[in-house]
Amino acid sequence: MWEHLFPPPPTCWFCSSPAGGRFGSGVWERVCAGCRRRLVRIVPPLCRRCGKSLSGQGPALCGDCEGRAGHLDQNRSVVRYNDFAREIVALFKYRGRERLARPLGRMMAEEACKMVPLPDWVTFVPLHPSRLKDRGFNQAELLARIVSAHLNRPLVPLLKRIRPTEPQSQKSRRERLVALRGAFAPAADRKILGKMAGVRVLIVDDVYTTGSTLEECARILKEERVKSVVSVTFAR
Repeated sequence: MWEHLFPPPPTCWFCSSPAGGRFGSGVWERVCAGCRRRLVRIVPPLCRRCGKSLSGQGPALCGDCEGRAGHLDQNRSVVRYNDFAREIVALFKYRGRERLARPLGRMMAEEACKMVPLPDWVTFVPLHPSRLKDRGFNQAELLARIVSAHLNRPLVPLLKRIRPTEPQSQKSRRERLVALRGAFAPAADRKILGKMAGVRVLIVDDVYTTGSTLEECARILKEERVKSVVSVTFAR
């Protein structure tokens, strides 16, 4: 009875500490002070393409993006990929904490809402069938479901991975782009593909490292004559 009259305070999304709602709005109300200190949010000024933090003022390109053409028009990420963010992603992807898709996806949706104009469709980076069988779920798809719901935009599986790739963590951006060539293909049926011309697409993934995976996905979509391709990730 007393529990209904005086419910316990909500706990943090990422630990068992109480989250008193004093530390932000929306989903951030459920993040305790300790976890907020460990999650380093990416705030402006940002590179207008990849979303990297910049030291200067005003819209500009970072050193990696300046003078380099690309198919991905814009990326935005929520937090820096430090040790704590890496731990959260690992819990989500490999240790059965699929419920983390809800807070991570909502944080990403809040970030995606800052993009102007908003995308027309939401999609996600696909896993190869063999990897999907081993893991049991695609973390990017789970996040995309949350993002699409909060943006009120349809979730459309536009891509498929047709060739497995080796782990990319130790490769340079150029080596990653070479390794990923031919790894993706359009997944939608011809009826949907015929509607893609002029559409703005948002790709969802968990982590932005060099941007090679998202760049290759964007290249495939641009070949189908989409108007623009942007992306959102939890960490970078």
